[in-house]
Amino acid sequence: MSTKEHGNRKHFYAGFDNGYGSVKLQIDDHSLVRIPSYISQEDMEDVAGRVVVDGKAYTVGESAYRSGATFNANSDHNDNKINNAKITLLGAIAHLPYRRSWELKLVTSLHDASLGDRLKEVLEGEFNPILAGKESTVKVEVLKVVPEGMGVLVGRKLPERLTVLDFGNGTTLYSRYFKGKREVHTPYPNGVQSLIELLTVAMKPLNGGKLGIPAKIRYALENGHTKYSSQIDFKSVYLTTVKDWLSQSLRQPLEQATESKHEGDEVWCIGGGCLLPGVGKLLEKKGFILLENPVDANVNGLLALAKKVG
Repeated sequence: MSTKEHGNRKHFYAGFDNGYGSVKLQIDDHSLVRIPSYISQEDMEDVAGRVVVDGKAYTVGESAYRSGATFNANSDHNDNKINNAKITLLGAIAHLPYRRSWELKLVTSLHDASLGDRLKEVLEGEFNPILAGKESTVKVEVLKVVPEGMGVLVGRKLPERLTVLDFGNGTTLYSRYFKGKREVHTPYPNGVQSLIELLTVAMKPLNGGKLGIPAKIRYALENGHTKYSSQIDFKSVYLTTVKDWLSQSLRQPLEQATESKHEGDEVWCIGGGCLLPGVGKLLEKKGFILLENPVDANVNGLLALAKKVG
């Protein structure tokens, strides 16, 4: 959508999901930005995702990976979802058509909402970054920080009894609701990243005895295939490894959701893990419901919530 369509408008509502695996930003009347949560400090051109702020230069997203150089990811450390939030937000904005001034009223989410004040402190304020080579002013007001996955409830007709499983990159979240009120919210430390770590070892026989590179495995899976390189396809080890991951690493949340279903809950599944080859079919076989567009369901709800509370 072109900048002209917004005229002189400065204020926009926004939903921001700073995930371990990918960053999702949905600004009202703009296209969704979904980018890998990679941050490079290498010297690069003024590409989409290029940010200069506080005297330092970063590239956020796909170009950070494509640089072939060292980069950081949210998945590298639990605190990165908070510590990197300003950089990844600005990097996401730097993928949109340029505006001289942005004023965002924003709702975001976090796996542990008790840390919401810390996240708000990082995100909120007025910044003067250079975005993809052009000077800009970005003002951010954080309206609310909600538990991850909660955005999916906004604007949907909810069953009286509901369980939500959110298959994220760093965590798998089990949440239970009765008449729209949350009863339980349990983050489990194993997400898609733990599958990727298992695959780095499992593919050694295919990779000349060397461990696989996590970023290359993630890149393949995010693009819906198992081609590690032009020479190596890890499909054969993936099929075995993903079964072990589900039965061992994700045993607790899956068993809890199965019991919830037995007790009369609808079980909704969201998050990028739903889209892994073979996983969706297995979840549906258990009688769980895969929501349409499961990766963006949370961020779309965060935007709707921003409009509601703003």
